[in-house]
Amino acid sequence: MRRIAIVIALLVSLSCLFAGGQNETAAKAVSSSSESYNEKEAPMLHELVKAGKLPPLEERLPEKPMVIKPYENIGKWGDFFSISLGGYSDHESIELWAGNMGLVMLDYDSNYTEVVPLVAESYEVNENSTVFTFHLRKGLKWSDGTPFTVDDVEFAICDLMLNPEWGNVPVVWTAGGEPVEFTRIDDYTFSFSFKVPYFDFLFELADRKQTIPCYYQKAYCSKAHPKYNPNLAADLKERNLTDWRDYMDQLVGDPSTTPRRWNNPDRPSLEAWLIKEPYSGGATQVVLERNPYFWQVDTEGNQLPYVDKIIATVYADPAAVLMGAVGGAVDLGWRKFATLANQPVLAEAAPRIGAELYEVTSIGGTGLHIQLNQTTKNKQLREIFNQKDFRIALSIGFDRQEVIDTALAGVGYPWHPCPYEDSPMYYEPYAKQYLEFDPVKANQLLDGLGLDKRNSDGIRLMPNGKPLSFSISTQDGMAAARDQLEVITLMWKKNLGIDVGIDIKEKSLSLATTANNDHDAYAALENCSWLPGRYPSPQVPVSRDCRWASAWVDWFISGGKDGEVPPDHIQKRMELYNKSKQVASFEERREIYFEMAQIAADHFEVFGVANAPSVYGLKKIALKNARPSNPETSQYPLGFQFPWSFYWDTPNGKRPK
Repeated sequence: MRRIAIVIALLVSLSCLFAGGQNETAAKAVSSSSESYNEKEAPMLHELVKAGKLPPLEERLPEKPMVIKPYENIGKWGDFFSISLGGYSDHESIELWAGNMGLVMLDYDSNYTEVVPLVAESYEVNENSTVFTFHLRKGLKWSDGTPFTVDDVEFAICDLMLNPEWGNVPVVWTAGGEPVEFTRIDDYTFSFSFKVPYFDFLFELADRKQTIPCYYQKAYCSKAHPKYNPNLAADLKERNLTDWRDYMDQLVGDPSTTPRRWNNPDRPSLEAWLIKEPYSGGATQVVLERNPYFWQVDTEGNQLPYVDKIIATVYADPAAVLMGAVGGAVDLGWRKFATLANQPVLAEAAPRIGAELYEVTSIGGTGLHIQLNQTTKNKQLREIFNQKDFRIALSIGFDRQEVIDTALAGVGYPWHPCPYEDSPMYYEPYAKQYLEFDPVKANQLLDGLGLDKRNSDGIRLMPNGKPLSFSISTQDGMAAARDQLEVITLMWKKNLGIDVGIDIKEKSLSLATTANNDHDAYAALENCSWLPGRYPSPQVPVSRDCRWASAWVDWFISGGKDGEVPPDHIQKRMELYNKSKQVASFEERREIYFEMAQIAADHFEVFGVANAPSVYGLKKIALKNARPSNPETSQYPLGFQFPWSFYWDTPNGKRPK
């Protein structure tokens, strides 16, 4: 299985990679070239060059463009890709295709065992992994034709991310409790330094959410910054704004957390396609068009991307996304419709629309894990949720096999949010406890907590005399989560006398609710790898993905300034997590993670339902250079496949009707 290869190959090679030193694997699937590129550009751009509306290609490319070896063949220029968006906060569907331009990236061909340059031409790491030096591509340009230099990186890091007014420094950019230090060396060279070893840093930078150094163009963004715009107060007033950060958000959004990055066609970008028809409220279609200054070429020197445009249809809900997909409106995709329940419908539609099923593999974890918010603002629920026996009662109070048979088409087996048995990171005490269905024991545990009184409807009463009732929040578009929760909550009510509702929210509202600690409980997919650059959220509350202790996450992220002080066993895990990012070998890292896992097992804060089996989306057969499968996790986006090298293998290079 590819999942086994991904995990084992990654872990076996980590010790070698963690040794530091100069990166020697940067040019396996990609390289640099300085040959002439006369007329090796899309016809639509060549016409603009001939008309004098665009500089020649050799003036638009860097001295050493990034060279992409297409997965199958050299492609053809022209036409468009069709994708789907589920509502007005499905920005990740765009980012899968176009939004992953950071300094470095994980290498797909190495099963994600290596970090290779992307926007950066190369990098070096000192012996103890405290200094990371990056060399930018000379001549690389933003989409407006202006040079991308260290000025832009320095602005993003020093004027924004490290600026106290901007907010707390993201945990990724800290080590040993201290933020990164930025050093400018020359116009194309800079370094990031830390006080302590930070062996995970390159893996963290390879995450699609950490493209900050390559996202904010100084020349464009300076007009929203008080340091550079003396007329900022008047500009804010003109826009009915009071905060320069809101102005910046209007201009460019941010690299990962909101759809607003796709709202402004004027935003300078390093991406392969540029927004033309914005992803704004009320839009039914979003259009991205090729970047004439895109800095990657194929092995024959042809500028990428091959395809001129991405056209995304905005659908109101997952059911509409599915209808669009089976109607042929999705050229390659799986988000919002690739569920086990939809597999028969997709299999029937595929040959009719010239498509094939596209495998979306699982790398670990569970298709649904349930998180009781132990820092909920509801004091009665908080007291109950913080009882381990209550969490155990819920876990053993529903029949996982019945959920699998009813909501998951019989596919899967009971599992918690942790690596699979074939992973070197597998830890059995964490993985297999409290999976059995035992309603008798569950009721005994609840009675032992003093929850032994019930109302006339059979619902248990809390100490204040009110019914034991709460809601589990989840995002819209997660049909499989809803289906499982419907079965689980019915069993909890019938077997345990606990009334649990399902609160389905639009994604951005759901994220805002959990970030503000305004939820009682949460349920979502959890892809667990416990690998460098990934957050072990079910084990320790260190990222927003951890919704079982939002106030403790705030405390960790803010360095103790915000949120609530966690109990000692949580702080111990936080210390271990920070320590794990500094160790130089896989063996040391695994030992630390197992220590964290044992503490987490002892306290049993979250629990899963079933493992996350592979599902299938759709891919048009004529679409070439896409690999046979893609991991189902936002940590490994489609961008690692270089979708700008995809093309239509038809006689005229056109998308088939």
